[in-house]
Order: sequence, then structure tokens, then C-alpha cells
Amino acid sequence: MQAPLLDIPPTVTDQERAHEWADELENLLAEAGRIFPRADLRRRAAACVRGLLAALSRKNGWQLAEHAGDATPHGQQHLLSRARWDADELRDFVRRYAVQGLDDDPACGLGPDGAGVLVLDETGFAKKGRTSAGVARQFTGCLGGVFGCQVGVLAAWATTRGHALIDRELYLPKEWTDDPRRCQAAHVPEGTGFATKPRLAERMIERILPDLPEGRVWIAADEVYGRDGRFRAFLEAHRLPYAVTVQANQTVLPRPGWRHIARLVERTAAEQDWAELPAGPSQLDSRAWQWWVRRVPDPDTEVGGGAWARWIIARRRPDNPAERDYFLAWGPEETPVEELVGVPGARWRVEEAIRLATSACGLADYEVRSYGGWYRHVSLVMLAAAFLTVQDARAVSGTTGPAAPPGQRGGGA
Repeated sequence: MQAPLLDIPPTVTDQERAHEWADELENLLAEAGRIFPRADLRRRAAACVRGLLAALSRKNGWQLAEHAGDATPHGQQHLLSRARWDADELRDFVRRYAVQGLDDDPACGLGPDGAGVLVLDETGFAKKGRTSAGVARQFTGCLGGVFGCQVGVLAAWATTRGHALIDRELYLPKEWTDDPRRCQAAHVPEGTGFATKPRLAERMIERILPDLPEGRVWIAADEVYGRDGRFRAFLEAHRLPYAVTVQANQTVLPRPGWRHIARLVERTAAEQDWAELPAGPSQLDSRAWQWWVRRVPDPDTEVGGGAWARWIIARRRPDNPAERDYFLAWGPEETPVEELVGVPGARWRVEEAIRLATSACGLADYEVRSYGGWYRHVSLVMLAAAFLTVQDARAVSGTTGPAAPPGQRGGGA
């Protein structure tokens, strides 16, 4: 007697795919569980991440507790406040997991010459009162003005396979760092001084670089960072090519009438010089912009011989040519314009990563007020959001499971 052939349906059902994702999530939680030294904390952290991924109206302590089957939110509150575990270790785990899961084909990367793009941005979390660490009336673009809020500086890694948040810092205004008692009440570590958002971004970049593919990284950031000369100098000192947004009055050349980038573009960009090029894929398919790109003379660098070049970049929409965005860029001189414009075109990726973490994983739903509680919550959300992004990338490519445990990934920059 011969065994009958196993009857396997030709298509994968949604239920089968859901079961596979559930298995992958449990594998990831088991790997991340090593960060939590006690069994009860491992169970609590795993329940928290499952709740962050669940279809809950809000991801606050009460709803996460109910989803986990707890009668009160005390366990979740303990996880984010008093429990002993290292949020920075979880941050590093998430970064390695996301970078590996979104690893690109060097022949078709998002940035020039197959590179990935590390994107920096900040987002605001609306908060009332004065006790939440870092809360103050401050401007935040995501809320559309000056509000009482906390501001987090976030970094996202973007490739053609997807984008995920891989680092975070909480911005503390001077009114906080100048008030030791207020910092002590919010459990801000002693000795924490004031740091601008670009300085926080620099700290993150130094942490991130060892886990990124060597020689395949470009930096993109908005004008908060682009207008900061010290930030651009930091990138150049680390040999990191970049394309960053700047304001219209950004000084480019030390020559009267040619100093500001907007005036320079107005005087020299003829209508026929604007080239319509795609800015890279987006959630609404490719986006075509009109670009004007010119190399800037650099008295400190000789042209040719493998030297790196500086560019000024202007961008406009074909249907609204009077409204322009401006960028400064620095990188290998042989970089084609068609690839160079993909770097500022990738800046929306961090906004999408923040949106996913907010809408699907409860990034802004936290109720903790302490400094450490903020870092713990955001790190757990980063893990949940990275899982969604990596699984989506694997589903598109038809692969499952990591090639190696995230903790075993090496690299250099």
C-alpha cells in the first residue's frame, strides 16, 4: 500500500499567516526575555508586548492589564517603574533585530550605492501638569504648535524593505535641567545636563553605527539638525554622508548677494535646470518632485581624486513651483544626482515609523511620569513595532525567521 499524497491548499490563508506570525512573536519574546532577570518580569514584559500589538482602543496600563488577564494595572506599572531591568539593553536588542530583519540587497539599496538611510526626527507627546519628565510648553510639529508636551528624539533605519525605530532620547528643556529638585522627583539620573536635540541625535548615532552595514549609511534629518553646523561637522568627522533640510536663510557662500540658499537658487536656477526625478517609494507609490542640484565650491577640499563633495539641493512640486525645500548634502563626489535626491526623499520614513508605533503599538498612550518609565515604555513599543515591520518585510520577500539570533549580529562602521 502506498501513502496518499498530502493535500496542501495552493494558497496561504489569513489564519495560517496569523498563526505563523504568532509563532514568530513567541520566538522573539523568548529571545528578548533574556533581558529580564526574573521569570515574572519575562512573563509581564511578554504580556505587555502582546497587548501593544493587540486591537485595543488605547494601550494604557488598565487596558494592557485587562488584555493580560490581570485585575489591576499594578503589574504593568511595576514593569515600567520599579522593576529591575535595563531599557538600554532592550533598545540595543531591538536595533540589532530591526537592522538584520530589514537587511538590504547592496545592489538596490534605498540610498546612493545601495546604502540604507538613518533618519533623525523628533515627536511630541501631549501631557498635562508639570511632573512628567521633560514636560514643558514647547513647539512640536506633530502637534502643530506650542503645547504642554514631552519631546522625544527618535532614529529610524530605512531600507527598501521597510523602516523601523531603533533608538530614542527624551529631550529635557533647560527649565528642567536647571531645577535639580524637579529632576529628582521625576527620577532623572543625577548629573544629567542640558543637551540640545542635535546633541542627543549625535549620541544615538554613535551608539547605532556599530550595528549598521559598514560604508552603506547615509543620514537624513530635518532643519532642527540640518541648520546646526556642529551636527554637520560631527557627521563629517565620522565620515557619514548626509542630506539634511535647512532653512531658506541658510548661509552657503560668504559672498554678498549669494549667502542665503534661497536667494542663491532664485538667482541661478533657470526654469530648464529643474529636473523631475522620483524621490523614492512612498506609501502612495513613487513621488515625483522637481530638483535643482549644484556642487558647492569647497576651499578646503580639492576637486577629484576621490574627494567628497558638497551640494546644495532645492526641491519643488510641479504644481506649486513657488514653494521650495532646501537641503545641504555631503558625500562621495561620484554620487549620481538621481541617487542623491533619494536621501532627502527618504525623510518621510521616520514619520511613517512613528505613525506605525503610535497607531498600532500605543507609543503615545503611556501614563508613566518618570524619566526611566518613558524610556522603558518607548523601548517596549519599539520592539512591538519592529516586529510588525520585520514580519511584513519577510512576508513580501517570502522568507521566515531570522538568519541568526539578534544578539549574535556583529558589524562595524
